[in-house]
Amino acid sequence: MRIQITDAEKKDGKMNEANLDLALRLLREVGAVILENAVPLDIVKEAQTAYFDAIRRGRRRKVRHANEMPYLHHQFIANPFALQVIEAAMGKKVALFLSWIHDSPPNADENEVDSIPHRDGNHLFPELLCVLPVSGIYVDIPLIDFSEENGATKIWPTSHLIMDCPPSDVQNLGERGKHLPSLQATMPMGSLILRDMRLWHAGMPNRTDTNRPMLDLGYTRVFPHASERLRIPQELKKDWSKSAKKLLRTG
Repeated sequence: MRIQITDAEKKDGKMNEANLDLALRLLREVGAVILENAVPLDIVKEAQTAYFDAIRRGRRRKVRHANEMPYLHHQFIANPFALQVIEAAMGKKVALFLSWIHDSPPNADENEVDSIPHRDGNHLFPELLCVLPVSGIYVDIPLIDFSEENGATKIWPTSHLIMDCPPSDVQNLGERGKHLPSLQATMPMGSLILRDMRLWHAGMPNRTDTNRPMLDLGYTRVFPHASERLRIPQELKKDWSKSAKKLLRTG
């Protein structure tokens, strides 16, 4: 489930047709694809240095929102190889909706990580036993080498194709995951992984003495009317019911 970006592809700023087809197939069938050598190491090292400096200065909680440089570098948020796969999978109308640093602290044990499998987004129509095309993709960029020892994310390949029957069974992913094959997404620095938002995954213990940070970016297909809102004066809404306010996403 991994593809090595070649020097020729880096020079062109895009994957060749064969590698793009393979990346799309892996995303569609496995639910994830790792692109190695996809992010310039100097940019990753700059972000790594900034993050570890923030930890030393007690700014970890602030910088984890990743809304400042160098975490918003265009090689991260608009990485040409990641974006090539994203647009081929979801169309040209996509939006970035999340930028976050997910960090596993040193010597973290099972009680300090979210070790139960979960999704970052559910199926659009969970009541239908029909798997729709991907509508949300997460891109994770490790700021250090990811290994089994330092808690590389565990994923359940093909789990994005599993529906919940009944829909309430989404609450039982932990028990269901015990009976399915899984693996840890190890990768060297300079890599990135694209994940279907429905793919089951979980955090793993970091058994080293160094933080294990990664930049987590979320992209979504832009649906018609998704950003449209009916504009209602505030004074008219103050006495509305909760259900009425919810329709306008105002409460």
